[in-house]
Amino acid sequence: TNKHYTEEASQKLAERRLTISPDLVEQAQRDWASLIGEVENAVAKGIEPTSERAQALAARWSELIKAFTGGDPAIQSGLSKLYADQANWPTTFPKPYSDEAGSFICTAMAGREKK
Repeated sequence: TNKHYTEEASQKLAERRLTISPDLVEQAQRDWASLIGEVENAVAKGIEPTSERAQALAARWSELIKAFTGGDPAIQSGLSKLYADQANWPTTFPKPYSDEAGSFICTAMAGREKK
């Protein structure tokens, strides 16, 4: 995953790891698991990415990303590159959500940005 981050972003991530408590990390992992489950469920139910429900999911997704990146553009850029390169992830690095959920949330996020 490091190849997607600049040296500056990698350093900032390392600094963030030192300042974030294990409890906060665990809470973030639970929040992501819950949100991903809700997004997968929305996809299974055929909810439109432009719907109010999808937009609420996209808002939560954005907030969790912001919490991870600390709002830092360099970290955000590396994270975006990492997820854009999923086709090249090693098989030992499982995707956290289905391709359909990824497409759904990308479309929902794009809809949020247009508003």
